Amino acid sequence: MNLNGVWSSELGGAYGWEPIGTFFLKDGHLTGGGRNHFSVGSYKTKGDGAVFHIVINQFGKKRALFGQKSEQVRVVVKGKRDDDKMIGEATLPGHVEYGICVRFQRRADLPEEKTH
Repeated sequence: MNLNGVWSSELGGAYGWEPIGTFFLKDGHLTGGGRNHFSVGSYKTKGDGAVFHIVINQFGKKRALFGQKSEQVRVVVKGKRDDDKMIGEATLPGHVEYGICVRFQRRADLPEEKTH
């Protein structure tokens, strides 16, 4: 399964789905960001599923994730793809008992890289 592309991301919260940012996925690597964070990581696919290992770096007004307001949070996201959408759960490594629902939607192909 090829996930290369531009993806939007949302968290499931008490008041519904909350947009959190944009990811750029390319050949097992993830980069992205939002208004108060940037993320880097990697992913592997298997069948219609994927596992992401993401480091979220927050700046400015930090949001609580898993009960903590940290500048850096490591998460594991396990998701299942259905066409251009993926839904899954984010957990802290080693703490699968606490999860946050996430969903991604593919928005575009990656732009072509041009050499200058």
